[in-house]
Amino acid sequence: MQKKIKLSEKLMEKHGKIRYRFMNTYLFATVFQKNQEALKDLIAALLRIELKEIVSLEILNPILPGQDIDHKSCIMDILILLNGNIRVNLEMQVLDEGNWNERGVYYLAENLLDLKKGEDYKNLKTTVQIGILDFDLWKSGENPFYQVYELWDTEHDRVFTNKMKLCVLSLRQAEKAEERERQSGLYDWAKALTAETWEELQELSEKNEKIKEAVETMITLTEDERVRIECMRQEKAERDWINAMNYATEQGEKRGEERGERRGEARGMKMGIQKGIRQERENTLKLIAKMSQNGDTEYIARLLEPEVFEQMAAKYGMKA
Repeated sequence: MQKKIKLSEKLMEKHGKIRYRFMNTYLFATVFQKNQEALKDLIAALLRIELKEIVSLEILNPILPGQDIDHKSCIMDILILLNGNIRVNLEMQVLDEGNWNERGVYYLAENLLDLKKGEDYKNLKTTVQIGILDFDLWKSGENPFYQVYELWDTEHDRVFTNKMKLCVLSLRQAEKAEERERQSGLYDWAKALTAETWEELQELSEKNEKIKEAVETMITLTEDERVRIECMRQEKAERDWINAMNYATEQGEKRGEERGERRGEARGMKMGIQKGIRQERENTLKLIAKMSQNGDTEYIARLLEPEVFEQMAAKYGMKA
């Protein structure tokens, strides 16, 4: 039987619901930048390597605790250089914006571009994009707990290159974890990241020293009012995004219904109405996705205003 790890008094005295959880993407990034030993353990579990294989770890985009940052994108990545030759972009994503596949590939490609002009291609660093997702990546078919994607030769069943890899941890599929993922600690990390009560974190901390350290770092950081303010700003950004998406979707249906009715009346066809609704909804959602990718999220909630809709549609080359 595994011996229980002794918990600190601060952790022991915590009870009930957690106010600021690891699922707050700002807090996630801040905790794991502050406690790099916990980050090493999480990365080792995600990359399926031994902890001792991580000789060095450097944060390439550091955030100072309480630092005033832009929360509009609702995305907080940790860009890491492992052992001097592996670039890892670690992302916690709680909102399903419908484009993670493409964004994951974009970030992967972006981080590959680290060669200086004239430098030998042999110096190209291995790049890994890791997505910790609180939604199912695939809308149909199987969603495993953990997935790894590589550039693959489909004709001869072999890896084309080991210089790029995309990994996905599906938090909602934790119960599908395989035995090796439970043994490596990845399952326990997933449970810690999604924990809603202090009792859950206490139980997990008694099993894993690094989880305990991460939890204690979280407690210390959230005692700082500046950190709590940034956590609240992140929560607000995510709420605003959800409200804007719902609002814009409804607006797309409304605009589609209005246009569909006009087209339907002109043609004397009921199908014209339904086609108009469907087409307008699709156009609006495509526009939302483009606005999100380019940082125009503050305008999403204003798509109800005809002039804003037309302005954004023109900007992204879409018909208003």
